[in-house]
Amino acid sequence: MELIVILIISIGLSMDCFGVAIINGMAPDTLRPGTKLKVALSFAMAHYIMIFAGFYLGATVDFIVKDVDHWLAFIIISFIGLKMIVASIKINPMTKAFDINNIKVILALSVATSIDALIVGVSISFLNFSVGLSALILAVVVFLVSFAGINTGKKFGFRFGKRVGIMGGGLLIGIAVFNLLSYLL
Repeated sequence: MELIVILIISIGLSMDCFGVAIINGMAPDTLRPGTKLKVALSFAMAHYIMIFAGFYLGATVDFIVKDVDHWLAFIIISFIGLKMIVASIKINPMTKAFDINNIKVILALSVATSIDALIVGVSISFLNFSVGLSALILAVVVFLVSFAGINTGKKFGFRFGKRVGIMGGGLLIGIAVFNLLSYLL
């Protein structure tokens, strides 16, 4: 069951990467060779690092919140899902304010899209999931989803741009509810 939950959380977390990748893939003629791979690898590595950081942060405060950790995991993951839905509704795919070919931009986007993984890492420590397995699955899913997004941006960007983030947020909220109900029942 843990594997399925981790996979679904990974898919949910990768949706913001997918949205960013699609938006930047909408104009593939401006992408330099290798940029698509750099974006996908950078997004994956940032998520991998952040989930570990969050896990160890959560483990250090676990003894303080032991009695309410299931509620904290529910609130944190639900909040991230809701935040993703709101951000997706506000996004304007026609606006490109940065050059995705610039490595500084790629790194900044990697950190920005992986902050949620830091918070989920805290939740994973509360749920007693394997951090190694969680980080590996998350990194692989984020890489694949980001690479697919930047490669299909031109074709699907305008059609699915906002819906991707809404779907990812909904997935995270569903996982949060499922985990809470599993604990309570």
